[in-house]
Amino acid sequence: MRRISLLAALALLLPQLAMGWGRVGHRTIAEIAERNLTPKAKANIERYTGGAPLHTLSLWMDEVRNDEPYKTATEGWHASIADSDNTSPQVVRNRYRDGKDGVTAMYDFRNQLKDYRNMPDSAVLVALKCMIHIVGDFHCPSHLRYVDAENKGRFAVKLNGKITDMHKAWDTGIITTYHKGWKQKEYADHLNTLTKKEIKKITKGWAQEWFEDAAVQCRPVIYWTDDRKVETIDEAKMAKMGPLGELQMQRAGYRLAKALNEIFK
Repeated sequence: MRRISLLAALALLLPQLAMGWGRVGHRTIAEIAERNLTPKAKANIERYTGGAPLHTLSLWMDEVRNDEPYKTATEGWHASIADSDNTSPQVVRNRYRDGKDGVTAMYDFRNQLKDYRNMPDSAVLVALKCMIHIVGDFHCPSHLRYVDAENKGRFAVKLNGKITDMHKAWDTGIITTYHKGWKQKEYADHLNTLTKKEIKKITKGWAQEWFEDAAVQCRPVIYWTDDRKVETIDEAKMAKMGPLGELQMQRAGYRLAKALNEIFK
């Protein structure tokens, strides 16, 4: 467990919103997913979205996170939990988060939406918005929880000459700095490049397997910065953080597409 320092405590006092990825990240993931929908899934989804691009729905869970009844219903879904072996079976999710996590929510939505054609349109749309956001969140390095290590990133760092915290840096700062000026289109153009064979490999399984892969990929970030001092995220650190952020957005995008293709077939 990382030691909580005075700087970490002070960082907690800064105004902040615990949103995974932020605008660019969530919209990129949704854009990649939309580019990989089957024609049938896309048509079925558009019945509920009115043809709105998926990236316009990707931030909804953050937008309503302080509004009831959505706050109570969704607040646990912004993060997921892994054990010391980077696995996340139901027993771990129940024990440490009482089943209130993104992975469990994805399985619940999949079960609920088996009969989506007979559900109220509004309920299907809310489920769709949540799934788009949840898959993004549980690929974000600052939204992975480990039973044996702290990874919330609530300690101060310096990025682009300004003090922020590591959580915010992962949510937004890293990817907006790594390719300055890029929005979801540029990132999606850059990341939507895998072959069918590669896509099949990284989308094998479902939510638990996807999150466990993210847990393996993201565990090292716990040790990339020291929470006992204000470190600068310099070029050397960015050389590790930027590619990891891209990898996680890419995999989240393809995995979200698989989830939506399977549900809205």
